[in-house]
Amino acid sequence: MTRDSESGKDGLTGKDGLTGNVFHGPAPFQLGDRNVQINHIHQAAPRRRPLVLTGTAVTTREELAAVIRGDWTAARRQFFEGAAATGAPSDGWLGLLTWLRELDGLTAEDLTAQIELIDHRLRDERLPADLKLLHLLGWLDPAGEAVWRGTPVTVESLSEALRIGRLGESGPEWELYRDLCEGGLLDALSRFTALSALRGTQRAWDEAWDSWRRLAAEVPGLPPEAQEWAESGARGLLLAALLPYPESTTWLRAAREHVAPPPTGEIEWYDWLRARDGGSDTPIGWLMATDFTAYAAAQAEQRRRQAAVDRQNQRMTTVLDHASALRDRQWADYERRRLTPTARLGAVVRATLWLGAWGATTIPVAWIMWGWAQPDIALTLSWYLVALTLAAYAGGLPRVIRLGAAYQPPLRRVREWADGARADPGRVRRGLIRAGVVVGAVLILGVLLHDVGVIATTVLVVPLLAAVFHFARIGALHDWADEHQERLRDYRSRRADSGGIPQNIVRDVRSPSARIRADAYQAFVRQFIGLDHGGQDEDRDNGRRDR
Repeated sequence: MTRDSESGKDGLTGKDGLTGNVFHGPAPFQLGDRNVQINHIHQAAPRRRPLVLTGTAVTTREELAAVIRGDWTAARRQFFEGAAATGAPSDGWLGLLTWLRELDGLTAEDLTAQIELIDHRLRDERLPADLKLLHLLGWLDPAGEAVWRGTPVTVESLSEALRIGRLGESGPEWELYRDLCEGGLLDALSRFTALSALRGTQRAWDEAWDSWRRLAAEVPGLPPEAQEWAESGARGLLLAALLPYPESTTWLRAAREHVAPPPTGEIEWYDWLRARDGGSDTPIGWLMATDFTAYAAAQAEQRRRQAAVDRQNQRMTTVLDHASALRDRQWADYERRRLTPTARLGAVVRATLWLGAWGATTIPVAWIMWGWAQPDIALTLSWYLVALTLAAYAGGLPRVIRLGAAYQPPLRRVREWADGARADPGRVRRGLIRAGVVVGAVLILGVLLHDVGVIATTVLVVPLLAAVFHFARIGALHDWADEHQERLRDYRSRRADSGGIPQNIVRDVRSPSARIRADAYQAFVRQFIGLDHGGQDEDRDNGRRDR
């Protein structure tokens, strides 16, 4: 008895070339791509040709499965790649198909699974070659080890792919996770006995993923980073929650216990999702209890830190306001002391003594130069010098009154003033110029008195008196208020709106060290209230009272 595989007919062929039916029993029944004729004629099984893969001839399902596990790439290339440009099947595919059809010893269940494998898996052009090979391996040796692209796939590797791979961008765990997300891999793995619990997981995962994406699209106020994770990495955790293995449940529980959820009412979008997650044991519930609890806790912590910064800024603003007010009060007290009637009267007395001393110093110059030969000229010059002193006094008196206690000529510090003048070459040079001007003026006025007379010289002196009065009035003369001017500049520069905060204070206020922040805080306060001048002010006042 021979089989005509191409015609699809079964029968006996005689020497005369005539063909007839030996058994007139039931008609053959169709099963996939083969016709099965039930005969009661006992004969030897036809001799099958072995399938050669990577130089190894295989005749059984287990042998082919072992070769595929050993060289995944070669099996994929031979069976499912290398088709002709015209679309005709490759020799490797045709050889595999023939070999599968000629397998013997198959049960009815094996035959049904083989037909489903060939028609719906291996011939599906939409299915990637790797998935076809995995389906083939699952049918050849379901009790053996599951292998994907040459790497064994176990419960542990699936769990690690979901725990680590979803967080990375490279590595074997990430590659397996990427392939899982592409779809179809779970169904192919479920063919193996060790992973048979995965049956139906792919469908449940797709449904959970669709439900989650719809829910995430409606959540109000979801932060951008959480929104990005909801559309990518969250998918892996949904599958981890669906895996029927304790390995994934273990790290899911550890992740849930690692972070505490924020209080209710603190993060609005988190409360909104928790109210719609379907319960803590659902995939979305696990996702909320792990990944998005971490996002919510981080946002809550960020809000608390920002609130602390705002409170600190508010305290700084309050302190600054109080410091500025204290500084203004200190300045107002200083101004009030400086401008009291007593202080102004004391300033007038000091101006009188100081300018009187200068007048008394210049008069002997006239007598030294003219008194020995022309006493009348020396006397007239003395009156001229007195008039010039009075003009300077009259012009500068209003300014002296405005300065009040700030007007401090060196009446009792002449020696100190002289020592400072000697230490400053510029001051010595200016002093010599002024002395030369006085001597020159006395000499010129004496010559004019001698040559043109008193009346003409007096007429010439009047404009000089007016000039001295004018320059004294506009402040061209030294006002002896250096300390006051320094105080005024210091007060204006330390006001809160002056922008004069040193950069080191600005930097140290943001330091993570509490001690550095405290020091910067104190320096910041001193910057505006001027406490470092308080003791000096009291010392100055005490010194003045002692003098």
